[in-house]
Amino acid sequence: MGRFLSGLIVLIAIVFLVILLFFRFTEGSFEEAGARMDVLLGAAAEETEEAAGDVARETDEAIRDLNDGN
Repeated sequence: MGRFLSGLIVLIAIVFLVILLFFRFTEGSFEEAGARMDVLLGAAAEETEEAAGDVARETDEAIRDLNDGN
């Protein structure tokens, strides 16, 4: 489990750096690349928040159904 988690963290870091370098070359500076990464990560955070809210609602409904005996 530890090796898997370490590998996953390394993979995420590599993907982050590759995307940052791509934006650096397309935008022309690290400042603009960082701003674009902020927008990208902000959108990802909002989508993750929505998905987590949906999962929480569905789980709550499933628990209520189980408690009602349906």
